[in-house]
Amino acid sequence: MRTRIGGALVVFTLLLGPAPALRARQAQGTFAVFVASRVEGGEYQVEPVAFIDGRGAFVEPGADGEFSATSLSERYYKPGAKYRLLYGGAEAGSVTIREASKGECAPSAARVAVSTSARLGRDSTALATDATLKLRARGSRRAPTAAERAGALRLAKSILKQNRVSAAALVRTAALDLVATDLDGDGREELVGTYLVKSGPKVRDELFLVAAPKGNGYDAAFQKYDRINAREMMDASAIGEVGKGGFLAETFIDQLDADGDGVAEFFTAAGSFEGTTYKAYRREGGKWRAVYEHYSYRCAY
Repeated sequence: MRTRIGGALVVFTLLLGPAPALRARQAQGTFAVFVASRVEGGEYQVEPVAFIDGRGAFVEPGADGEFSATSLSERYYKPGAKYRLLYGGAEAGSVTIREASKGECAPSAARVAVSTSARLGRDSTALATDATLKLRARGSRRAPTAAERAGALRLAKSILKQNRVSAAALVRTAALDLVATDLDGDGREELVGTYLVKSGPKVRDELFLVAAPKGNGYDAAFQKYDRINAREMMDASAIGEVGKGGFLAETFIDQLDADGDGVAEFFTAAGSFEGTTYKAYRREGGKWRAVYEHYSYRCAY
């Protein structure tokens, strides 16, 4: 059974998209968003997440037509193709295509080499682009301090309690891939991450949270709660794998201001038995919401 979606997810965004609204607009067309996971041997593998047109609308990769696996290979996966690497929204190196996948599983994938000054650990993520858009001068992504972790954990527990997670179970609340990153460019970093609670032998409670600074603490800028029960899973014996490598747990990938409004969109991934669900979030009317979702099938379980 393959329960991991990769030790580290690297999103590769091949942008030819709309220029920032706060600057002079540039004539640009559709751009593609790719995600990559670190696979065996320490290499990275990319696959498409979405395409975004000049109006900022998301389009799913498809089996046929312009965004098919064959088109991806011909247009984006030529060996030696190089793209700008981003980390926390700023340029931090480059990525180079090695070759398109030749296997039956993940037919839209390609192997890549990564060259970066960023400290990409086993579970780190990054972005890449071939865009001419002006990016942030400095990246905004780091590990939270102990005080920040404690503040976000208090908020997470209060939300989980509201969703009837018992006090006894809340003691076992664990954070997955929590990062500090400034999404809206106000100079104050949000904390983005996933919390997992082992509420019983066959039950897990999950919370995906964007915690925004407020006074001496944090407020929930976005929250999504879910309960996973083993009896509702394809394989009940895999309940103990939930959260590992993003399996059945939505986790933060990275951010990029794709529509140029000064507030970044951010991407998430959630692995499953046979593939991965990718989402993109955008702040509209002062509230974060998912504006795009794509399921990428990889292999039969």
